[in-house]
Amino acid sequence: MDAQLYATLNKGWKSTCRVLFGKEIGELEKYEEWLGEYLPPVAKRRSHLSGKKVIVAKDSYPKNARFISEDELTTNRSYTLSINDIKDVDSIMRALCEKCEYTGNRFLGNSAHMSESDIVLDSQYVHNSTNIEQSTYIYSSYMMRRGSKYSYGSGWTAAGEFTVRCVAGINLRRCLESHAVADCSDTYFSFDCHGCTDILFSFGQRSKNHMIGNLPLAKEKYAQIKAKLLGEIAAELESKKCFPPLFALVPKMPPKNLPKITPSLPKDEKSMAAIEKGFSSTYGVILKSKPFSICDYEEWLEKNTVRVVPVQSAFGNTTYLPQNFPVFSLLPKHRLISVFESIEAGKSLHVREQSLSSLPSLLKELGNIAFFTAEFYNGENRNIISAPHVLHSANVYKGYEATYSEHSGCTSLSLHSKYVYGCHRIIDSQFSLKCYNSLYLNRCLELDGCTKCADSYFCHNCEGMSDSMFCFNAKGKRFSIGNTDLQREKYAQVKEMLLSQMAGELDKNKSLKWDIYNIGAKNS
Repeated sequence: MDAQLYATLNKGWKSTCRVLFGKEIGELEKYEEWLGEYLPPVAKRRSHLSGKKVIVAKDSYPKNARFISEDELTTNRSYTLSINDIKDVDSIMRALCEKCEYTGNRFLGNSAHMSESDIVLDSQYVHNSTNIEQSTYIYSSYMMRRGSKYSYGSGWTAAGEFTVRCVAGINLRRCLESHAVADCSDTYFSFDCHGCTDILFSFGQRSKNHMIGNLPLAKEKYAQIKAKLLGEIAAELESKKCFPPLFALVPKMPPKNLPKITPSLPKDEKSMAAIEKGFSSTYGVILKSKPFSICDYEEWLEKNTVRVVPVQSAFGNTTYLPQNFPVFSLLPKHRLISVFESIEAGKSLHVREQSLSSLPSLLKELGNIAFFTAEFYNGENRNIISAPHVLHSANVYKGYEATYSEHSGCTSLSLHSKYVYGCHRIIDSQFSLKCYNSLYLNRCLELDGCTKCADSYFCHNCEGMSDSMFCFNAKGKRFSIGNTDLQREKYAQVKEMLLSQMAGELDKNKSLKWDIYNIGAKNS
């Protein structure tokens, strides 16, 4: 990180600390390790051209593939494949593996002042971060979007401002170590709280304020205790340059005598017929073939996505847990509960008022009220089947997070999309299969890091493509296979042959041998 970028982010860090603690707690560089604790793994490679470090947001690429930095690539570089090279899928793979290049350090649109980051769109002053959109002053964070600013060690948040170590949020202001929170401000060390202001160490709350340990307080008393507790936290941070995660502040096991709670569940009729119809339509549009049941393809669809497994909740019911996903993988498994259990528990469990005399005494009682959920349910939802994280969505089957989405299956992070299956972080897209970190797609299969593409297959880091297959680092092309332009009629002929081959393989194996992540592996 250059001196100017560090100076700007350090200034923002000090402003953020003044907002959160009422004082500065030291230089940003001293907190580097603590602020990076919740980051997801990224691929760190070397450019085959220059040897410079290349950061790639998703660590799913072959170790022996060729990588370049965005500032080194030649857009629309022709691979000049011959007719024999495109006679079948395997021939294309053999021809591509020594030519194609995966790209990292992608700074797109109106972006400036960035380092050691990837997939940064219309954002400024970003360091050690990935998947950042329309955001400013971002440090060691990921999946921040929609005008987020002053984010330090945070992730998976839209419209967050002055957030430190907060994951899974929307519309946040002045929040510290708070997760799965929405429409909250001045929130510290809390979990699964919505529409709250001025709360500390609280869980499962809805539309509450002036609360510590789930205990409501008078405004003046709350302010007095808050100042004391935050002073103790700030002092420990200044001394140790770290503070334990929220989940590490409680015992692994819950209390033995849990209260009986009766969660209120939403009325929702389940229909696999609607799920199957949506999947069949999408599969048919893309592969020109009729599929079997979506259940037959689940293993293939879930590859390269966030998988979700059912687990028993602390209250004996069923809840869900995403695998290998930041923060949620750290939740104490014996304290997991469903979102509806969380709401009910938040109504009845609270600390005693005498425990608020100091931070240590409060933390001793925290184990009696602290439960965690990896679920999220808000807005108008319909036909949600084994999908634990939904907001204003319909006809969702498995996967993790559907936000303003319809007809989504085995997809993680479907945002404002419909008819998307087996995708990961797919935004404003429709009729797509197995696409990743992409936006504005239509009728696509196996695209990675692409924007505004249609009727395209197996492409990486492409923009504005249509009717193209197996292209890398291309822009605005049509009727192209392996970065090689074809006549429209020839392209249609080859595409029909390749899709027939893929459909046959899927009929037989319920999966495809090749995906956008392994086609760049060099032959050994």
